[in-house]
Amino acid sequence: VDAFPRETVAIYRLIKAGHHQEALKIYRWFIPVCELDIHPKLVQYIKLAATATGIGTEHVRAPRLQVHGKEKQDVMAIINHAISTRPELPDYLNLQPAESLQLA
Repeated sequence: VDAFPRETVAIYRLIKAGHHQEALKIYRWFIPVCELDIHPKLVQYIKLAATATGIGTEHVRAPRLQVHGKEKQDVMAIINHAISTRPELPDYLNLQPAESLQLA
């Protein structure tokens, strides 16, 4: 989900560096947000997440319509929970790939 770019990159880099348990911890936190991508209104839901994290707007182009009412409240509950429980990330930008994962 593009609303959480640091976490997405951290998972990838941790896996590449062989830090599977650290990556799994972040991934488990991320699953409810990622599941927003498997709904027919995934664009609207992800735009809500991007808006909530300050990197976008919830505006969508036709034929899509913005989400309102209980549906929006339900989605925002998932997003707000993710934001409030956002994990502290390790120094993932300075990790080196594990030897077994490096190309020859």
